[in-house]
Amino acid sequence: MMRTVLLFVLLSSILLSGCSQTTTSRPAQAPEPESTPTSSKATDEWTIRMTHSGGIMGLSRSIEVSSDGKFTVTDNRSNKTVTGKLAADDLSKLNELLMSIDNHSAGKPNGMVCADCFIYDLEIRRDGERIAIQLNDLSLPNSGYGSLIDQLRGLMDTALK
Repeated sequence: MMRTVLLFVLLSSILLSGCSQTTTSRPAQAPEPESTPTSSKATDEWTIRMTHSGGIMGLSRSIEVSSDGKFTVTDNRSNKTVTGKLAADDLSKLNELLMSIDNHSAGKPNGMVCADCFIYDLEIRRDGERIAIQLNDLSLPNSGYGSLIDQLRGLMDTALK
């Protein structure tokens, strides 16, 4: 009985510490943009690519959307791929969200370690510029990318139903 309680306490403390924020992780990495966006206007042609992975269930999904509304969603765990064209409202919402993120920096989370968190690898290409950022559940709320990632996750969920 005592051994079971000890094992339970040990496992609980490991799980609870898995989502804590720490500053002893790998060194901060420099942002990867090819150039820095200078305009607050969404351009006519763009591509958004996001990979949504991790979590306790080992999720592995991706979405790619282009400015003409064409999209591809893939769930690697179920080997399911869906292609289609976004509704005008969804495309308009993505354009609006793209305009709102121009002034945010790109890079990887600094000092954010989170076991069992979701990881969001986001890449936006427009006018020869590239914004690449990696976020997790801890860094997402203050990143300025939350609304865009929520929109992309919603599109993935809808396509994969």
